[in-house]
Amino acid sequence: MAKMYSVGAGVKEWKNGISQNITFVVTEDCNLRCKYCYICHKSPGKSMSFEVAKKFIDYILSDEIYRPEAVVLDFIGGEPLLEIELIDRICDYFIVSAYNKGSSWWWNYRISMTTNGINYDSGKVQAFIKKYYEKLNISITLDGNKEKHDLQRVFPDGRGSYDFVKKNMDLLLTQFTGATKVTFASDDLPFLKDSIIELWNNGITEVAANVVFEDVWKDNDDKIFEQQLISLADYILENKLYNRYSCTLFDDYIGEPYSKEQLSMTSCGAGKMIAVDGYGKIFPCMRYKSYSLNHHEEWVIGDVDNGINFEKLRPFIGATIALQSDEECLNCNVATGCSFCLGLNYDEAKTPTNYERNKYICKMHKARVRANNYYFSKLYNLFGIERKNFKNEQYKLYFLLSNNYINYCSEDAGSNKSIQYMDKEIIRKGLEFAYKNFMSPVFVHDKNSIKIRWEEYYDNFRILHIIPYSLKKQIPKEFKNILFVLDDSCDINDEFLSNCILNIDSSKILDMHKKVIHVLKFVDRVNINIVNFKKNFEIETYKNELKIISEFIAKEFRKTNKLKEVNVITDDIFINEFCNCSAGDKSITLSPKGNFYVCQGFYSKEPNNIIGDVENGLNNFCNKQLFTMNYAALCRECNVFHCSFCVYNNYKETGEVNISSSFQCIKSHVEKEIGDQLKQELEIAREQKKNIDNKYYRDNIERIMELNNLAKRGILKNIVEV
Repeated sequence: MAKMYSVGAGVKEWKNGISQNITFVVTEDCNLRCKYCYICHKSPGKSMSFEVAKKFIDYILSDEIYRPEAVVLDFIGGEPLLEIELIDRICDYFIVSAYNKGSSWWWNYRISMTTNGINYDSGKVQAFIKKYYEKLNISITLDGNKEKHDLQRVFPDGRGSYDFVKKNMDLLLTQFTGATKVTFASDDLPFLKDSIIELWNNGITEVAANVVFEDVWKDNDDKIFEQQLISLADYILENKLYNRYSCTLFDDYIGEPYSKEQLSMTSCGAGKMIAVDGYGKIFPCMRYKSYSLNHHEEWVIGDVDNGINFEKLRPFIGATIALQSDEECLNCNVATGCSFCLGLNYDEAKTPTNYERNKYICKMHKARVRANNYYFSKLYNLFGIERKNFKNEQYKLYFLLSNNYINYCSEDAGSNKSIQYMDKEIIRKGLEFAYKNFMSPVFVHDKNSIKIRWEEYYDNFRILHIIPYSLKKQIPKEFKNILFVLDDSCDINDEFLSNCILNIDSSKILDMHKKVIHVLKFVDRVNINIVNFKKNFEIETYKNELKIISEFIAKEFRKTNKLKEVNVITDDIFINEFCNCSAGDKSITLSPKGNFYVCQGFYSKEPNNIIGDVENGLNNFCNKQLFTMNYAALCRECNVFHCSFCVYNNYKETGEVNISSSFQCIKSHVEKEIGDQLKQELEIAREQKKNIDNKYYRDNIERIMELNNLAKRGILKNIVEV
């Protein structure tokens, strides 16, 4: 059974989040004055009347409103427990009304509220808890240890509230699972680690924690935040607490680029939830109510007498991440998990719009991502526990541990009589660079020996080792993530691997299929790497060899219902956007002497083409944009998604890193043709695969010219359905 973790596993939502959230702002008053509270205009004495609540319930249960099967009744303030009698009456009326309407909501509901805990032990609150115990989610905010809590959560006279709240938290722990919500602002960051640990030690096993979204952050706050999280991670791992507690500051899904699907989503539920205040005004979220706004008018979408004006909700349907974010956010390679509040965005926008995203927590999010990468790397290295739901290993820093490194790319490394090895200090600085820049370290080992010895410091990183298969007996036990490289001089007969690189010299293409088919008997996936790829490459021989390999894959699939993968044949079946070597865009290379290069091809063939070093960073990386797909002029409209597009080959053959040679294009289109034939034979269909044309081009320049002609005739149009 696979090992599991709870710290970093996220929080499961009731009904997987598929329920209607209805928020009642039952009061604008509060018996505390928390310094970080976003409700900046509290109003003592302003509470909701029962008549307003009744009208709202009657409206949401009317035939005008579409209702999913489940509902969450959320009661907020101010401090909601100040109005516990009103909440009790609202719940009674809601259940009876839903029952009379024949709605599933009369039984398929949850009551949710977060309280400051001051009144939790009152008789009326305890009676309510007893009455709705099976349907109630209630949590008290205990903000960490006493020093941290009393720094922020104070009474109107400035006294700290910890002692009152702690007493009532102890009562709650006898009734419910221990859970709380903790908020961190600038002044209390130094208490983060100790606060989380104290909460756990007090029986509060589930800690939902976040930093405030507002513009409160000072210089170096991100560094304090990161160091506190790293220190907390070390405590968790040293005491093996990773499967005993929960803290949402660690989350296995954060720190990836946005996917196309995510870009079409919104950051929160504003517009999907409904909130009503004491005046009967209806909001897309309570953050659009005037008591939490400083710069713009409240955004009202209706009232209890006239219902919802759905025209006012239309902006929230379109307020996707893609349309709220600027280029920096859209292109951020660690964007996921960087949450934002639509209501705060609206209030902070230069004009009253929902389409301008503030970025106050940018540095704090990146600090959190680094600390999460640290935690999950050590979790893997120390306990062998894999991080789930995470795919962001596409940004790589290749460490050439010697100048006699094993080939892993189409440009031959050659042989060096005078061998240089990367020393420990350069490795350490390279790992620091990778960590700071969210890159996965890849150690490319020497062809003939494994010289590196494991340092305890390396446990902080998830390192991929590219190693000759012939050296497998030399591999230290600490190496956990290994990609073997095979070539004509070594064989595999005695063990099963999940994945490997198979180097094939371009002059030895004939009978390539024999080697590939033999290796496929022992691995799930073979990455064919054609070394010394040149213009005189035997393309027809290569095509025939791929056909034989494809036939073997199809035969094995029919026999076992399991697809053996060969990168140049099967990858294009499963991807729906262009994927090349990514050198200069999503990967760079570190030489044994500590210099950065675009890739190992430039290092071995253009040693003076240095783009930086471990001391100064990428201080000589000019025209970086040319390495991105946006500048790949002949590839932007290409229908080959998996491509051997090699930037060094581009540079060598065409003089431009972003323009591929004709024989590279020809090779890639041959691979696509064989892959499409296999796809058709196996009837493998993926919904996300683009429905592109299957016309084959000898050179992609033909496609570009054809598209340009169509454009001139006005045939290509951008059609938007409104």
